[in-house]
Amino acid sequence: MTANFPSYLRRPVTDELLDARYFKALDRFDIRFAATMWVYDNVRAGAEVLHVGCGSSLLALLKRKGVTLTGADTSSEAAHAARRNGYDFTFQTTLSALPFADQSFDYVVSFDVLSLGSNDEEKSLWWEMKRVLRTKGVTMHCLAGDEACRGIDEARFREWFPQVEIESRSSPFISAADLVDQAEASAGGLDPDFVEYVRGLSFKERRAFDLAMGYASAKVSEMDATLTPLSRHIFLKASAAPLGPFHNEHRDRRALFATNGAGQIDHGLCLDRNRNAVFDDGWFEPAWLPPAARRMGRRGRIRFHADEFERIDLDLTALVADLPEKPLGLELLLNGRRLAHFTLYKYGWLHLSMPGPPALNAKSMGEFELELRADRATAAPSDDRELSIAVCNIEVSGRKS
Repeated sequence: MTANFPSYLRRPVTDELLDARYFKALDRFDIRFAATMWVYDNVRAGAEVLHVGCGSSLLALLKRKGVTLTGADTSSEAAHAARRNGYDFTFQTTLSALPFADQSFDYVVSFDVLSLGSNDEEKSLWWEMKRVLRTKGVTMHCLAGDEACRGIDEARFREWFPQVEIESRSSPFISAADLVDQAEASAGGLDPDFVEYVRGLSFKERRAFDLAMGYASAKVSEMDATLTPLSRHIFLKASAAPLGPFHNEHRDRRALFATNGAGQIDHGLCLDRNRNAVFDDGWFEPAWLPPAARRMGRRGRIRFHADEFERIDLDLTALVADLPEKPLGLELLLNGRRLAHFTLYKYGWLHLSMPGPPALNAKSMGEFELELRADRATAAPSDDRELSIAVCNIEVSGRKS
């Protein structure tokens, strides 16, 4: 079942961390999450959801709505990645023989598995999804799109579900990676000088490009405008019962902005998962190294609030080349005051535990900035990032009663 999906749907298993605990509200505008947000706004809180072909882990965000999230994939690596990203249950299995009882799920979703139901294997999968879906359940899919999409209608899918709605997602809004891919495939309508400009964007600039594209796409969709496409795929929603609205049937985004309870530990906070902690642009998105950690350039700052604390703990490891021939110097500061200054001579995770200066509690009014500085960084092997260290388990602990 090979399909010409956008890169955000067909990407292989990577070290990217999509665990809902690390999702920032701003990420809802990333063009990569356009399909995710469509599903998020159509799923009822507390429901039971099956993600067929879960390797991309793109539904991890649904945990913010308190769903029970199950993943199934033919790849054991993909199943493990989904579990790591917060899915409640994952299975390596043949998708045309799903290991679930009849009527087990309220929703069955796929992004990168189906094209247009044109062969026996896909038809078997449609019947399996119908079997495990509850009587009033809803199935949602992103199907591969090309010129054939223009002639697609709901009738061809009614073999499995009597109630079907489809929407062609024809859009000029695509990610930087997809734009470059289309240029290399000699797609028409692309200005060569702009393609070269996008090709030369840095890692962080591509991230900004994708956010801008996603924001524009969301606003155009809200206006129900029709634009000349650069990419085309289909959103499909089906059920044995009457369907609700195609968009926003259960839209409630409060959990995307909620901050209470996130990152709480005994007697303190874990800044890695605290939604009030602000990591500046010296940090990169969380990734699974393992463990779950953030990579840093030459310098990174974290702003956070704590009523008072006595200790900061964290784990870090060097990412620079040529240790121990070229040791890595590190400095940690809190509100401009040095907490530690040391040198790394070897690779491996190092645990640090540092007391918080007592005088800062009185002066800070609960507002703190933790800064880490490295004296050098080296180029990442796969992109243009300059990296020095990776950091995780950043815990701020107060007094124990």
